[in-house]
Amino acid sequence: MTGLALALQLQAAVWGIQPAAPTVGDTVVLERLVPTAAGALGRTRPLEASEQIEPLGLPSITPAEGGILVRHAVALFAPGTHTIPMPAIEVLHPDGTVEVIVGDTAVVAVATVVPDSVRDPQPMPSQAPVARAVRDVRRALLPVVPVLVGLAAWLAWRRRAPRTVRSTAQAVPPVALPLMRWLAAGERRAVGTVAAHRLRQAVAAAVPASAGVTDADAWASAVAAARPDWPVTELADTLRALERARFAPLAGDDLAELVDRTDVLLARLGAGAGAS
Repeated sequence: MTGLALALQLQAAVWGIQPAAPTVGDTVVLERLVPTAAGALGRTRPLEASEQIEPLGLPSITPAEGGILVRHAVALFAPGTHTIPMPAIEVLHPDGTVEVIVGDTAVVAVATVVPDSVRDPQPMPSQAPVARAVRDVRRALLPVVPVLVGLAAWLAWRRRAPRTVRSTAQAVPPVALPLMRWLAAGERRAVGTVAAHRLRQAVAAAVPASAGVTDADAWASAVAAARPDWPVTELADTLRALERARFAPLAGDDLAELVDRTDVLLARLGAGAGAS
């Protein structure tokens, strides 16, 4: 055995390897016991990464029986024997002296995970083309035909001429609301709202331009333009008073008088308002 090989073997024996027979991709722990006195501390650098070796974290140095234990965890990604340069180790002894252990090498034999039977694989010959199954187009269209027929029937039914439905319901006469009973029950806001609505509705039947006009002045102008013979000023004052009663209810007697005045105005206009 040559001197160089003997030196490598002695250096490799310093570093323990776990597991003893690693394969490609395994986590390999390289550990070395450095003899020191109790209480000594150590420090070392991480391993350098390469295309085939990847360090897995920082090295660890822990106290052990007879010295300190230095560990490096690596992963190797190629089969064969790897010679890993190990960094130097600095040891701080309890008496304050520092000892530097020169870096050596660790030899790791990594086995391949590919079996020998497929080490030199040969390509397989191409297979014959797979015959395509013959498909009947009529079978694919068969489920669609009922859907199309149903859709055509539905469109024809939607486009048919509308039928004229004669209403057999008889005209319902307007209901005369018991405003005075409401007023006696204390529903003054409701009485003012109904009376104002009845006045607007009666005027709109003769003056369509006044329908939908909320402002009392604009409403009075529309009524005066269409019916100058009507007492427009009295109508506008009555409407304003009824609308104020919706938000600031009058006394019972004042509101009753205002409703009577509304009925009198509607009678004068010929609106055919019912008695309250």
